[in-house]
Amino acid sequence: MNMMRSFYLYFLLSYMTGNPLIALVLVFFAYGLMDKLYFGFLPDFTKGIRANQQIKSNLKELTLNPQNAHAALTLGMLYFEKKKYREALNYFQHPKLEKDASASYHYYLGMTMMELKEIGLGKVSIEKALEMDPRVGYGLPYIYLLKNEMNQSIPDMNKIEDLEEKIERFGNTENLYRMGRAYRSLDNKEKAKEFFTKAIETYSYCPRGLKRLHRKWAILSRIYKGV
Repeated sequence: MNMMRSFYLYFLLSYMTGNPLIALVLVFFAYGLMDKLYFGFLPDFTKGIRANQQIKSNLKELTLNPQNAHAALTLGMLYFEKKKYREALNYFQHPKLEKDASASYHYYLGMTMMELKEIGLGKVSIEKALEMDPRVGYGLPYIYLLKNEMNQSIPDMNKIEDLEEKIERFGNTENLYRMGRAYRSLDNKEKAKEFFTKAIETYSYCPRGLKRLHRKWAILSRIYKGV
């Protein structure tokens, strides 16, 4: 909806309902419905509620059984998604998790360490995760490694090219968009534009049933490409 259509819709609903406040609520509802069905920009407010319920449930499980590694891993992942990295690390350091570590564990631990600026330890964990399962995280671990290499005083261009190739193999619009943002943050506008273009092209090849999941990143790529 553009601004003019929104105004007309609001005016029409105000006339039909006789109540400007109800009309405004209905306009916002229409925006929310369109976003949910088509764009995906607005946050999923129920997601936070579900996450809090999962945290509460897993905390209870861990209290009843302190050796419950699955509950500890789930709590770490949930806190990571909430960007509460210290809390996440606390659960990732569960003794049983460190003993029976999976690729997913190393992947989340590595990203958490990098977010906490423990770059060396984070890089080791992410590389360990990729060694165990190259597809873990669907390309996101490679983006963490790419950003780290790009921020080196003397970046290794061979490593960067290798990481770029590995990320592109996933054919994921979000990953390509994030690569574009990474290059843009380093003021490499030409390289950023290249990856924004690739994200848009990748979206165009998506099956119809998957387009809704990738549309947000394609739209953002188009916006940043033109800036």
